[in-house]
Amino acid sequence: MNFLLYKLYNTKLAMMKKLIVKLVLMEEKGECHSRTLRRIFNNYHNIDVGMYSYGACFNWRLFHPGITVGRYCSISPTASARTRGHPLEFKSSHPLFFSSKMKLCKEDLVTFSPLVIGNDVWMGYNSIILPRVERIGDGAVIGANAVVTDNVPPYAVVAGVPAKVIRYRFSPNTIDKLLQEKWWDKDLEELKPHLEEFTRKYNP
Repeated sequence: MNFLLYKLYNTKLAMMKKLIVKLVLMEEKGECHSRTLRRIFNNYHNIDVGMYSYGACFNWRLFHPGITVGRYCSISPTASARTRGHPLEFKSSHPLFFSSKMKLCKEDLVTFSPLVIGNDVWMGYNSIILPRVERIGDGAVIGANAVVTDNVPPYAVVAGVPAKVIRYRFSPNTIDKLLQEKWWDKDLEELKPHLEEFTRKYNP
């Protein structure tokens, strides 16, 4: 049934797409666990979402093509990430003159740039990543209403407009250990025996 839903998603009817996503999520225990939803977004929207991540990364209106989202990310339903902006150097910045979807241009004249959002990233309410950004590091936190204009280091907490690093989640030594450990490569079942490490203040 899930393969059939995946194939049926290839429709121009927006209501049909919404219904298919709803059925897939019911069948596969929600966004965190659904492999079919990830396949749909990868193949139909060019958005690659890692396991256990959830939120606006599954809204193609808020997340542009060319985005890779790591595993275990928590993304507010109102967050967004853009990989294409409006051209300032054209006579007009209107998409009629650069987007093939608007039917006037035969090809896209402003391309989507790739963006990698690392693992265990938290994007807060109404936060936005702008097209010039190439990478959000593993473990980073993007505060509510932040406007990210530059790459974010691993485990940095950024906030403001434009977003600036206000602190780091852990000491440099702990960050290095976490980046080497790459706990996010493990599936949830593998992590369950070590649940205590994830349910209290982390002090390695």
